[in-house]
Parts: sequence; C-alpha cells; structure tokens
Amino acid sequence: MKLIAIIREEVQADAKSIIVEFRGDPKKQHFEVKCTFNPYREGVRKWDSWELKIRFEAEIFTEAKTGEKSYFTHLVCDQARKYSSPDA
Repeated sequence: MKLIAIIREEVQADAKSIIVEFRGDPKKQHFEVKCTFNPYREGVRKWDSWELKIRFEAEIFTEAKTGEKSYFTHLVCDQARKYSSPDA
C-alpha cells in the first residue's frame, strides 16, 4: 500500500529504518518503518514528506518457558518517492 509520511526524526547515514507520522493520522502517532534501501542515501530527511510503498511482515516469538506466542508486525518500505519538502 502507498502512504504519505512525514519524517519525524533525523535519518543517520547508516540507517536501516525511519521514524514517520502518516498523513491524516488524528493521533499523530510515530512509527518505525524498516527500509530495504539506505534512506539517507535516497535523500530522506527530517520534516520531508515521502510517499512510501509499505508492506507488513510478521514475526512470531515463542516464549521458551511457557510456549506462549507473541506476534509482532513490522512495517517495511521497499520504495519511496519524495512528496514534498519544507524548503520547497
């Protein structure tokens, strides 16, 4: 799915993920999005808006002692396109 996101934290040169707020979210929540590319090299910078192609990945963790399962959902971005910049 394609979503517009505002980058909310500085992106480091060795980053593998970005922290974003999705446009239109009334709660203004911040999410970590894992990237399959280097976001810094792509020019992803704090306060810019990007259109992100997002997919979900599930991780299942089984507690060794109890056998109880925990489910984690990761947001993964394979493609990104600059939507707008605050200095534009």
